[in-house]
Amino acid sequence: MNRFSWRVLPLLAIALLAPILISVPRAGAEIEAGPTTFWGVEGLASGTQNDSIRSNIFAMEQIGNRIFVGGRFTDVVHENNVFPRPYIAAFDANSGVWLDTWLPTFDGSINTLQASPDGSRLFVGGDFNNVNGQPASSLVVLDPATGATDNSWSGTLTSATNVRGMDLLGDWLYVVGAFNGVVSPVGNNSAMRAVRFNWQTGAHDPNWRPEIQGGGVWGVAASPTDSRVYFAGSFLTVNQQAVLGGFGAVDANAGNSITGLDPFPINTQNVSRQYLYDVVTVNGLVFAAGSEHFVAVMNESDMSLEKFQFARPRGDYQDLEVVGNRVYAGCHCRASAVLDTTSDAVIWWGQPPPGVSDGTIEQTNETTWVMALNATTGEVEETFNPDITATRAGVWAILGSDDGCLWLGGDLTGANGSPADGMVRLCDPGTVDTERPSTPGKPQVTSQGADSVDFTWNPSTDNVGVTGYNLYNNDNDQIVASSGTNSVTLSGLSPGTNSYYMRAFDAAGNLSWRSGTTTITITGNADTERPSTPGKP
Repeated sequence: MNRFSWRVLPLLAIALLAPILISVPRAGAEIEAGPTTFWGVEGLASGTQNDSIRSNIFAMEQIGNRIFVGGRFTDVVHENNVFPRPYIAAFDANSGVWLDTWLPTFDGSINTLQASPDGSRLFVGGDFNNVNGQPASSLVVLDPATGATDNSWSGTLTSATNVRGMDLLGDWLYVVGAFNGVVSPVGNNSAMRAVRFNWQTGAHDPNWRPEIQGGGVWGVAASPTDSRVYFAGSFLTVNQQAVLGGFGAVDANAGNSITGLDPFPINTQNVSRQYLYDVVTVNGLVFAAGSEHFVAVMNESDMSLEKFQFARPRGDYQDLEVVGNRVYAGCHCRASAVLDTTSDAVIWWGQPPPGVSDGTIEQTNETTWVMALNATTGEVEETFNPDITATRAGVWAILGSDDGCLWLGGDLTGANGSPADGMVRLCDPGTVDTERPSTPGKPQVTSQGADSVDFTWNPSTDNVGVTGYNLYNNDNDQIVASSGTNSVTLSGLSPGTNSYYMRAFDAAGNLSWRSGTTTITITGNADTERPSTPGKP
């Protein structure tokens, strides 16, 4: 297996705008070092249809040398500087610096972004009603160079409350969400939560009209090999036929439902939890991500289950992105509480139905808000386990950029102990050392004061050499101290109880697995000395 090393690159303070071109993203592997400076976003706009999802970012896309970021954020930030910029922003793909001259205005959350094949247009979907001072019902086309609305594109949605997903294949831009109609130069037609437009003209296809009811559609994937379009969401019927788990498949030419497929491998009997967030297709496989913490990998020919990836005890998978020979899956799953479990059959959330057994677990792996799956086999790529942190929502947007980096967006707070605001960037520096140091011993207390504690631990080993150790707070996975030896002192601690664990790292930035945890209680400078014994009465 060819393995590479990832790191989070520092984002510099110089922005260069290159000609707008599109190229194919490349794949990478491990994370290496943390950023020193980083532009990002913060704040959560209220009054959107995403208020219940506390993620700053929902979409990322690249055109030329620009990374476009959309969501429900209110500001762009850099260190201690805050710049009002709601819903959408553009960043330089090389330096990561915010491009403060690209300033389109929106009045609602942005859920999805899609570049046109020639890089001349940026398609934007969300729950907005006005863009750049003009009415725009959940879907708009922008000039990626200026941010101006492209009024030459003619398609319009009607009775629309949101657009959740887009995909582009050939001449067609597929759009899904919550809407009931469409208007373009070819006519005015009903469009029940799914429509496709000619991406160049905006004319919709009046003959492709699948009817989806019973809930919204969040994801769409047009297959380049099997003449199908797949839907993911919370809907109950497609073309008046009941579907399971919010998954549907229709013919790419006529919009008719595909019959004779295996039932979708939903893993809960709770109907209210049977929904999906995203779907992608690659190499004859269909990857579907959703509720009760799973990614199902199915054979496209008949939808038979190939692999079932399950996160426990929590963490819905909510975004999928194909990058090279990997499918990256973002989730709200935290490393200290979640394992990725691989099976070739369904692993049930709760009790399986009578007469049904859980799949046999093949392997378990740590995960930190995002995992990588092999795009040919559906198996977990064990070497990918970036040390990123998030508040709660985790990763809701993934982008493989042209330079081989991987951009992640959500409510991310850091990487390798360095702070981040909503997004991080992982890049392949071309190093060859990808072997983790061995797991160090758990921290042991050698002495403790009123507001300090001394730790030591059994050292780690490495194929090249251990560079140092990070001590983490177990409650929030934040680095609280680093050391080049197997001992460290924490001082200035506040009264209370805290747990800590260790991870070793080498010069290439490879991190060991986490050690066991040690809990200490700090009493502070409280007066704990007894008074002397008084005389007897």
